[in-house]
Amino acid sequence: MPTLKQLQCLVAVSETLHFGRAAERCHITQPALSSQIRVLEDTLGVMLVERTRQRVLMTPLGRDIAQRAGRILREVADLSEAARQSSKPFNGMLRLGVLPTLGPYLLPHILPGLRRQYGDLKLYLREEPAGRLRADLERGDIDAMLMSLSTATGANERPLFREPMWAALPLDHVLVNKPVLSPADLAGEQLLLLEEGHCLRDQVMALCVRVGASEHANFRATSLDSLRQMVASGLGMTLLPALYVTAEALDDPQIAMRPFAPPPEREICMAWRSSSAHADELSRIAAIICANLPTAVVADTDLSGNRT
Repeated sequence: MPTLKQLQCLVAVSETLHFGRAAERCHITQPALSSQIRVLEDTLGVMLVERTRQRVLMTPLGRDIAQRAGRILREVADLSEAARQSSKPFNGMLRLGVLPTLGPYLLPHILPGLRRQYGDLKLYLREEPAGRLRADLERGDIDAMLMSLSTATGANERPLFREPMWAALPLDHVLVNKPVLSPADLAGEQLLLLEEGHCLRDQVMALCVRVGASEHANFRATSLDSLRQMVASGLGMTLLPALYVTAEALDDPQIAMRPFAPPPEREICMAWRSSSAHADELSRIAAIICANLPTAVVADTDLSGNRT
């Protein structure tokens, strides 16, 4: 009979196609992970993973069994959650995933309110790009995530707020002379963007397509701070989310920040698995977040139900 550890190793190999990274995810050594996969293959009597010196491939049956294993692991994670729950709400740990472009600038506003109302809650934060957070949620490694609504598919989603975008300009840019910009002002501009994997990059790219702007061909940033420094060095302009702007960029004398009217926005939601044992508690946490939002964002006016 396959063990949960063997299934966890198989899913990790299927998602990473790399034995080293899969071993890190499973918190074991690479030889131990290889051994788990071999034992699983021997138990089932089939080949699940093709191994060569250059790459790792899943066999068609291996992909199918990995998908089934993922479902089993999610059910086990939800079963464990239900068993851990006590009669007292929030009497344990909440594992919350957040985007790197959101967490450091939103959490200082909402954590005091959470602590005031639920002092026994132990909050574990995982900061990763959207794709990794979705995988973490599906595997049961986190209980919920705060991320852009358009990226949080396959789970219950509770809209929280809309976050306007601001233009960050070099001091000698022609648009500095306008106190408020229109999205149409971006036509023909080349924007500095984050690297692949950040959902904020995808959202700004979609805006570029709509208004006739494009991505700067030679530079990509790894973080919002990197974007700001690239603008300050005169490489070009970019768009930054309002929470970051008010926390870090608005008073930076090296760049010019300009709002939009109407502003391009990203919608932030809280998402969790449909089968989660914490669904009621997470709904209340979403309400606490909305009650403690800063003025830089626009709260969602309808918290009456989930989007699925």
